[in-house]
Amino acid sequence: MRLRGWIGLGAVLVIAGLIAAYIYIHKSFAADPEEVRVVALLPDDPAVSSAGRLKFMGGLDIPRMGQNIGGLSGLRFLPEEGRLLAITDDARWVWVTPIENDGRLTGIRGVQTAPMLDADGEPLTGKQNGDSESLTRSAQGGWLVGFERSHRIARFADTDALAQEVGIDPLAIFGSLEDNGGLETLAGDEEALFLCAERAILAAASHNCAQRSGAGDVSLAAMTPPAEIAELGAVPTDADQTSTGVTYVLLRSYDPVIGNTAGIVRLGPDGRRSDIASLRAPFSVDNFEGLAVREEGDRTFLYIVSDDNFSGGQRTLLMKFEVMAAEPPA
Repeated sequence: MRLRGWIGLGAVLVIAGLIAAYIYIHKSFAADPEEVRVVALLPDDPAVSSAGRLKFMGGLDIPRMGQNIGGLSGLRFLPEEGRLLAITDDARWVWVTPIENDGRLTGIRGVQTAPMLDADGEPLTGKQNGDSESLTRSAQGGWLVGFERSHRIARFADTDALAQEVGIDPLAIFGSLEDNGGLETLAGDEEALFLCAERAILAAASHNCAQRSGAGDVSLAAMTPPAEIAELGAVPTDADQTSTGVTYVLLRSYDPVIGNTAGIVRLGPDGRRSDIASLRAPFSVDNFEGLAVREEGDRTFLYIVSDDNFSGGQRTLLMKFEVMAAEPPA
């Protein structure tokens, strides 16, 4: 009886531990903070206002806000609406209106979500078919969305429209792709599409990005992270383009000792590359997977957002930067 009692108590404790771990990782809305919190670029010294060629213009830690805000990946700024559009890795659209003071990001409002619809008009569900990771404009209007696991690109004529095939096969471009290492990056449109897989460059002959023309011609490229974090094997997770054809590429890595790192690379219209910035501890950094360009006259701003994987151990950070013509003083 005594032995069975101890065994029974042990089983109860194991089950309780598993339940507690699950609750921590998959916190419900009610367990999350209700207020958006302002974050500094360098928490230990809030006066630090730059990283590389990026001038910090404000950062936010965004809770789930009762709408399960999380898992954010592809990101775009909608100048005609003054809003940001993101997608989640469970096939949802998310709109957020940034609140800004003298150009600095200080808060958000007007948060909305909606499901992506499949070809039959039903919400896309399940990881196999609904793991949306990348977003860009379509030349025909609407949006192109890249999915992993079931590796494909779909076109949505609008955010309430049904998914359509576009005839661009990521597997034909990149070869085999891992389930959780697919099409993380889209920029441009069908006429000149820049796309990257979540793949680190391990050999001189390997590639993780490609440029595809409207005629279907493909040129392959190797996208490596900024030199400061090159040894960590960062992978591309998003990109966006300016009206002049400049492409900004976001890369990120994770190491259990170092934690998250992120880097931003600039590709000129002629393909010339330059490293813009690297972010690693003690900077505010998380699993950054979304980047959006915002242009105001001759000034270029970048928003980046992190994917919290719906985990209690990660955050949804939204940060804004201005790209400086030259590296600002420390």
